[in-house]
Amino acid sequence: MLTRDEYVAKMKQRLDKWSAEMDVLETKAHKTLEDAKVKYQEQLIALRAKRQEGEEKLEAIKSATEDSWEQLKAETENVWEAFKDSLHQFRSHFK
Repeated sequence: MLTRDEYVAKMKQRLDKWSAEMDVLETKAHKTLEDAKVKYQEQLIALRAKRQEGEEKLEAIKSATEDSWEQLKAETENVWEAFKDSLHQFRSHFK
């Protein structure tokens, strides 16, 4: 089982990876046709919102008590899984 500090470091890596992946997707968005670009941008906004939710969960974990951080960890994992699913759908739709 990970300690809180190890988990925070792991989540920070995930958030950094999300940012890098979204930067790549944003670059691709600029290359799409105008019709598809609007939909691409809407989905990118939704992905950024999910990433922001992950950032907020990470901040909550950093300040959580020993008793509450496990619950926050579970919630953060749910956010992570939802983000991965959304990102996978996004990628497959715009390949």
